[in-house]
Amino acid sequence: MFLKLNKRLNNLYRVIICTLYIGAVEAKDGMVLVKATDYRFHLEYRWVEGLTLDSLIQDYAGIRYSNTSNFKTSGFYIDKTEVTNAQFKEFMDESGYKPKWSKNFLKHWKNGTYPSGKANHPVFWVSIEDAKAYAEWAGKRLPTEEEWQLAAQGTDGRAWPWGNLYDPKKANMDSKGTRPVGSYPNGASPYGALDMTGNVWEWTDSKQLDGNHYYCWIRGGSHYFAKGSRWYIQGGPVPNYQRLKFWLMTPALNRSPSIGFRCVKDAA
Repeated sequence: MFLKLNKRLNNLYRVIICTLYIGAVEAKDGMVLVKATDYRFHLEYRWVEGLTLDSLIQDYAGIRYSNTSNFKTSGFYIDKTEVTNAQFKEFMDESGYKPKWSKNFLKHWKNGTYPSGKANHPVFWVSIEDAKAYAEWAGKRLPTEEEWQLAAQGTDGRAWPWGNLYDPKKANMDSKGTRPVGSYPNGASPYGALDMTGNVWEWTDSKQLDGNHYYCWIRGGSHYFAKGSRWYIQGGPVPNYQRLKFWLMTPALNRSPSIGFRCVKDAA
């Protein structure tokens, strides 16, 4: 009896230590908790000019920038996976949402619903305005860029959600299309968030004005690899510390088959 009790206590101790180490537990509604912390925020990024209707995001002369700053959070929950087609349809059905500018909105859907077999794939062909409308309906919001990177990277500065070594088996790097969310559990971040690289780029709540144009930072890379011209970002998954400055034009042109989103909500 004593040995069984001791074993149970040891198992409980391991669970507590593991939870303290990763700083996160899963919430009831498909979110994971990122606990309050101080975070050193290092970035590398490119200047993005825009995109074609086929969503080949253009790299403006390949110019790179970098900077490092400190970030402090009081804690937040983040969706474990990207928002899916099924979740977005539920939002559409319940809210009756209709965007002011509808061109290219859910371009891949037919007759008000997503393609067969794609319920659990990430939603795309949505603008940042569409994403914010969903988040508000769900009682959430889009993550700031700092929140997004912390959830993907943890506090140890790792290059990829799973560690420092690139591993094509831990993210969707298939240029043929998206995969169901959560298909790569071995690619989880330190907080348990999935698909933080590959599958689709993700909007962040980072809309700003640079003096002439509004822009937004998008994160995570996607399944899509552009080939050929050096004017196109090669795409695919990108490291945690990389971001793209996406110039916002109109909602129609900002919608893309390679950009989706996930949401957060404050822990307090």
